[in-house]
Amino acid sequence: MRNDHIGNGVAAHRGNMSVTAENTMEAVVSAADLGCDWLELDIQQTLDGYLVVTHDAHTLRTCGVDLPVAGSTLEQLRRLNFGAYLQDGRHYRLPLLSEVFELVKQRGMRVTIQPKCNGAVIPAIRLAEDIGAKDRIAFNELNCEYLVEAKLQDPSIPVFWDRLPGTNLQTDLHIARTHGFECLMYVLDGLKKSVVDTVREAGFECGVCVVNDAADMDRFLSWGVRMFYTDFPGLLLNKK
Repeated sequence: MRNDHIGNGVAAHRGNMSVTAENTMEAVVSAADLGCDWLELDIQQTLDGYLVVTHDAHTLRTCGVDLPVAGSTLEQLRRLNFGAYLQDGRHYRLPLLSEVFELVKQRGMRVTIQPKCNGAVIPAIRLAEDIGAKDRIAFNELNCEYLVEAKLQDPSIPVFWDRLPGTNLQTDLHIARTHGFECLMYVLDGLKKSVVDTVREAGFECGVCVVNDAADMDRFLSWGVRMFYTDFPGLLLNKK
């Protein structure tokens, strides 16, 4: 069950969002330039059926203009500045998932996709197949149904199951084993060394999200954690 292809295990959360706008090509390229093995990105689907890289269902937080992603066309959304919240004077265009797939294919990276809407998993897999990047993708989510959907479509696609504090560990392991998940990703406050040991002894990888503090990184590395979501991938890469 354990994924033997974790690589350096550093997943740039929403791209390298510590230096530029989250979920943009600028953040993706920055993470690639650092040498991250993984990107962790969110996807939504537009009114005209495009898979786009953005976290929120509405654009207000990032753009300062409130449009529903699912109720807007790609053309409408690409008029907006998806880094307006930074107020740095730059215009950040909404990326297509296909553009990310092309980049990870070229740069030898991988991307774990977090679906933020229904009906996005199978189109994302088919898109990756069309581009020749299916061996470069994984899925992560709190919602187990999205991950099961990915596994039913193609059991070879890795999935990382995001877990909140207070979940029952044995139930988590039973579900992960039943559906062939590779890794359980625990929220920072919900991860203890005993959990890491139990998960790894059960044959799974154990990861943590989102880790931005150097001392936390050191602690989890010493516990044998191999997969990290972080807003500061450069800091973590220097420790590996």
